[in-house]
Amino acid sequence: MTAQDGATAEGLTRWLNTRHHSGSPVAVSRLDRPSAGYSSETLVAEVRHDGPGGEAADRLVIRLAPSEHSTFADYDLVPQFEAQQAAASAGVPVANPVLEPDSSWLGAPFLSMTYVEGHIIGPVAHLDSWLLALGEASRCRLYTNFIETLARIHSADPAAAPRVPRRDDTAELGYWDHYLDWSSGGSPVPVLADALSWCRGHRPEPANEPVLLWGDARFENVVFGDDLVPRAILDWDMTTVGSPEQDLAWFTGLDLTITHLFGERLAGFPDREETIALFEAATGNRVRNLEWYETLALLRSAAVLTRIGYLRRDAGEPLMLPIDDNPVLDVLASRLT
Repeated sequence: MTAQDGATAEGLTRWLNTRHHSGSPVAVSRLDRPSAGYSSETLVAEVRHDGPGGEAADRLVIRLAPSEHSTFADYDLVPQFEAQQAAASAGVPVANPVLEPDSSWLGAPFLSMTYVEGHIIGPVAHLDSWLLALGEASRCRLYTNFIETLARIHSADPAAAPRVPRRDDTAELGYWDHYLDWSSGGSPVPVLADALSWCRGHRPEPANEPVLLWGDARFENVVFGDDLVPRAILDWDMTTVGSPEQDLAWFTGLDLTITHLFGERLAGFPDREETIALFEAATGNRVRNLEWYETLALLRSAAVLTRIGYLRRDAGEPLMLPIDDNPVLDVLASRLT
């Protein structure tokens, strides 16, 4: 371990021993950083302790605010914790988060979560070896399970998560207006500014009651079991209470972009109309104005990707996509008519 990781492991060991009630000591024997991340810092800790058959080991996931520059201006773990607690009460599988607000243990507040074993699909479903090895019927079942889980999140009681931001569509546009200005130092990519103006000019009247939103609804943030059922819903950084179409549009907007890149949908995945029908059946509500919410979702996702591009550029790291000329911006620009 580096000196920094050693200090983190020591602080985490002390924290765990204050919470361990068996009487036997626990110790962090290994600390890994699976990815640097810009929205948060994630650590995987191996924890050793005495078990019924001798020494045993468990793994925990620790999530902290990024130590330096971040994807978001404000990073608060409390809404993420409350959202997961509310979702769990509605039957949504989560990673049993524990919130520690005291900065003295690790230098910042953190979430401790159970390490959930299973399959996590990569950022591009068309290239994921585990998903590609499944038959078409299995892919359809996995997709359907995902949509039904998304609907279950929306059935959670928003009042159980009072610290989760409440934003109607007007407030959502205001949030991203500020984000574009903050993230770019006052000079947003023109397509993003145009998209925001388009969304303001075409904003529909809200048709459905606000719900608890996951915020980052995509396969990459789900741990699937061998039975293709979600075992844990991860990454609640963008959780809010707002229009239910926002989560669906985030998912379908990403699907539109991937289909644009590859020229086809992955065989076995339900098409757009089937996806909407699945969501409506699971929620009991009609999906309205999805095209507008998809444009907003593409604006939001492109804004986040652009912010990450700025951070990577400033850190001298290679860009995943060009900042002002990439497929997400192309798909977004094609909708501004």
